[in-house]
Amino acid sequence: MRSKIFLAILLLTPLLVLLISTLSFQSGYSPKYTKNNGIFFNEYFDVTKLNLIDDEENLKFEDGKWIFATYASSGTELGDALYLMRQINVALNRDINKLKRVIFSQDSKLLGDQLIDYPRTEIIIDSKSKLFKSLLEASNEKFFLEQKIFVIDPYGRAVMFFPVSMDPKLILKDLKVLI
Repeated sequence: MRSKIFLAILLLTPLLVLLISTLSFQSGYSPKYTKNNGIFFNEYFDVTKLNLIDDEENLKFEDGKWIFATYASSGTELGDALYLMRQINVALNRDINKLKRVIFSQDSKLLGDQLIDYPRTEIIIDSKSKLFKSLLEASNEKFFLEQKIFVIDPYGRAVMFFPVSMDPKLILKDLKVLI
């Protein structure tokens, strides 16, 4: 008799855990805060549909790399963002090839000589400001007050962003989890 009760408890415990977790999820229970240091966009948006131009062809996501990007605005923090992107990319060690650095701009003349010290940083032109508008819609109107670095997954979805003023160790910690 004891062995039958023990066997029943042993078999029903995983089912009970599964049932409780399903019911709590269906009722709307979820954690209020996450362990992420970056800020998620309000909703994901697909960058592949924006027809962004890279060397006279559309930006493609066929190489399976994450994109670590910033948008060149008129702010003076662009140099800080480029430096931070390079340093974090180098700090990824063995995952360095899973990430590519990109700078989005409405006009390549706006960048000037800032990219001389940052080789392997791709320039992508957003001539119709589609990405600019998508970034504003997915975050808020204060998005461009401070230079941001954002992450795009290998499928072309913008995931999250980091202010340039954030501690690089926290950004690196998030990237290691994502990549």
